[in-house]
Amino acid sequence: MKKIWTSLSKHKNLWIFLSIILAFGFAVGIYFGMLSRNSFQNTISNYALSLAENATHFSITHFAIFSILLISTFFLIGIPLAVGYIFYEGISFGFCLTLFITNYQWNGLLYMLIFFIITRLFFLLIFGIFLSKLIRIGKSIMRWIIYKKNQKDYIFHITLNCILLILLLLCYDLFLDLVGIKLIRYFGFLLS
Repeated sequence: MKKIWTSLSKHKNLWIFLSIILAFGFAVGIYFGMLSRNSFQNTISNYALSLAENATHFSITHFAIFSILLISTFFLIGIPLAVGYIFYEGISFGFCLTLFITNYQWNGLLYMLIFFIITRLFFLLIFGIFLSKLIRIGKSIMRWIIYKKNQKDYIFHITLNCILLILLLLCYDLFLDLVGIKLIRYFGFLLS
């Protein structure tokens, strides 16, 4: 636990930057949610009515996103894509939160907070750690290209760490697909 805390505090500036990007995306999501709250009223109502039948799978999506980001980092475009994805996560949460609050008031807020804690909190933590490793891969590749310093072993080591994070997230997502969705459905009474 101490090693994790040391690693997190060492990358404090990265976490602040990601929090700012996430908060900015959240604000943009609220703005667009306020603009289109009437347009999506039927969609939100249909979601609440068919919550028991909805099948949501996070494992495939997250595995694909992490894999694409890891591969594209070797071409030096993975890091900007990862930052853009954090922005998208903020927009998505802000947008959904706004729509659920406008349709269900406090119950919508409570439902979305529960949804966020169950489905997104651990994902965003792993994503931040994953992004810090992608940045180290990107820096090593730049050193290898510009300064001709052989970084093969270090890049291989960090890549293995990224693959382990992908597998950890895959296990969590499979658990979420099997158990977490049932918890989310259980709290569906807040939307009635």
